[in-house]
Amino acid sequence: MAEIREEAGLDIGATLAKAVVVAAGATLDAPETLQTFMCPSSDPSALSAFLGMHPNASLAATGAGTSRLQHALKGAGPIAVTDEFEAWGEGERVLLVRADFVPTMPHLLVSLGTGTSILRVGQEGRVTRAGGTGLGGGTLRGFGQLLLGQIDHDALTALAGQGDRRRIDLLVRDLYQSGEISLQGNLTASNLGRVSSRDSRDIAHAITGLVGENVALLAAALTKQETTPGPLDVVYAGATLIRNVALKDILAFATSVGGARARFLPHGEFVGAIGAVVRARKLHKAPVA
Repeated sequence: MAEIREEAGLDIGATLAKAVVVAAGATLDAPETLQTFMCPSSDPSALSAFLGMHPNASLAATGAGTSRLQHALKGAGPIAVTDEFEAWGEGERVLLVRADFVPTMPHLLVSLGTGTSILRVGQEGRVTRAGGTGLGGGTLRGFGQLLLGQIDHDALTALAGQGDRRRIDLLVRDLYQSGEISLQGNLTASNLGRVSSRDSRDIAHAITGLVGENVALLAAALTKQETTPGPLDVVYAGATLIRNVALKDILAFATSVGGARARFLPHGEFVGAIGAVVRARKLHKAPVA
């Protein structure tokens, strides 16, 4: 009989490495009870130290940095590697069990990481890539560094939460009187097109708006390819959303403007890592939660 071991799921992105550890014999139906860990992908020693506390765990991994991970952890035993999009689909199914919503079928699952991938989740559970954009968390950090001298995620989200991008962005109402055009006056006519403020809080909110609006409007536009009647759900997940209230507000607004409905996946920063565990279990024909 096979030994029952801890399981470690890893999602190694361009910027962050995310990990979850599942106790031996445990199910995945209570994500809040899992041991979780996050560190920069550029710091494999930190990830190795975390995994060193779980020396007997079986390893499953996904993400762009998996090949580097295999090299860094070559003494840790075999790693079950899975496709990133498949892992996200599996991880979403697990996390939706504890969500306060049931998404439409089909719906879009948006991976907001360093860049953004938009996945279509169909009636049959099949996950395919519908589109994407180079705008994402990497864009926020890049503009933060260039314009504010700041790359720390929490510092940037705190600034954005206190800012007002209307002092930086050019809005429709800045160009047209009410009734002159069939657009809402509070829509953005030009990101960073006004710049009447040099306040770091306003700048942080504006660059958050640039990313959030464009990601959301692209996702909402992709839902229009579906024949299903009514607004479809766009489920957002990824580490860029952590403690990022301003970004969530902008995503929700812009998604609705585009005719779709925004949802936010609980524990969504670990969706890929959890999905990697599910895929590894299926590979070994173990029960899946």
